[in-house]
Amino acid sequence: MVNYKRIMIIALFILLAVISITVAAPWAANPDNHRHTIEQTDEKIAAVMTLSGGAAATSATLSLLPGDMCTPLADQLAELAKYFLLILSALYLEKFLINFSGFVSFTFMIPAACVFLCLAILTGRDNMKKTAVKIASVAVIIFSIVPASVLLSDMVYQTQADKINETIEEYNELEIEGDADSGLFNEFTTITTETVERVTRFMDNTLESLAVMLVTSCLIPVLVFVFLIWLAKVIFPSNVLVLDPAAMEAIKGKFK
Repeated sequence: MVNYKRIMIIALFILLAVISITVAAPWAANPDNHRHTIEQTDEKIAAVMTLSGGAAATSATLSLLPGDMCTPLADQLAELAKYFLLILSALYLEKFLINFSGFVSFTFMIPAACVFLCLAILTGRDNMKKTAVKIASVAVIIFSIVPASVLLSDMVYQTQADKINETIEEYNELEIEGDADSGLFNEFTTITTETVERVTRFMDNTLESLAVMLVTSCLIPVLVFVFLIWLAKVIFPSNVLVLDPAAMEAIKGKFK
């Protein structure tokens, strides 16, 4: 005897899967729907590029001076520029995942959860219902993890934003001056003590800004990702996607 109630419920889940793929996935992948998060990430990218360029430019200028007095400062600033490149890569990855995580959740995982619910209705097995709930839960986590990470990072970043902006302004006003008979650097040029102090202060502030950027752009997202993996292992056992042979036989029996 045909069970019309079951058919209607299965049709409803199939419709939900179609809506997830055709409506929710494009919405989640649309950058306009994540404008605030993207703007916050772009603000950090601009700050990182300014500080990275400032450290590299100052290092290059110091390396032009004769003698070895400024070589340690130039080398340290050059090293800082490398770390800023790492932060910049992490920020661009974060910007990419803002749209990609939602696309994956609504294109693959939510429809997969609907399929398992349909199988649970056909076989009457509770383990498939649990699997569907777990897949849907992981989909929600994946969709929300990047915005949550950006929000948490931004909260920490805003506490030190004034310091970073101050460092950027300090670089814009930084002038490396030397004592020489002409305005050009030559073998007779010697850097002034005041300039050394300004460069040292700029390097210290840049190092502090780098630490803030590493925490907000690298450490916090990694910790959130580790938390996601832990949570997924708790609610999503390794054998959760292994199909039960008895369940497959029950499905075949429905169509005989």
